[in-house]
Amino acid sequence: MIISLLTYRHIKNLCSFFKRTRNSFKLINNERIVIISGSMRGLVLYFDRDACEIKNGETDFISIDITRDFSVDMLMRILVNHNMITPVFEG
Repeated sequence: MIISLLTYRHIKNLCSFFKRTRNSFKLINNERIVIISGSMRGLVLYFDRDACEIKNGETDFISIDITRDFSVDMLMRILVNHNMITPVFEG
């Protein structure tokens, strides 16, 4: 069940981004995105009402407040800054 319309919008935007950047993913229970192939393989994003928890591997884990200015670009910058992904260029 989708927790909120705000969360749904974020998930929809991220799914579109992953499709454009050729990262295959699974959407589980409309709350979790698991990247299964591509340059971001292994990344798991779990959406709660006001946060996005991101895991990459066994030890890398961050939580981001999504109640304010949350965007795909902002998320990618955070993931690059935390060395969870390498820079991604759409094209």
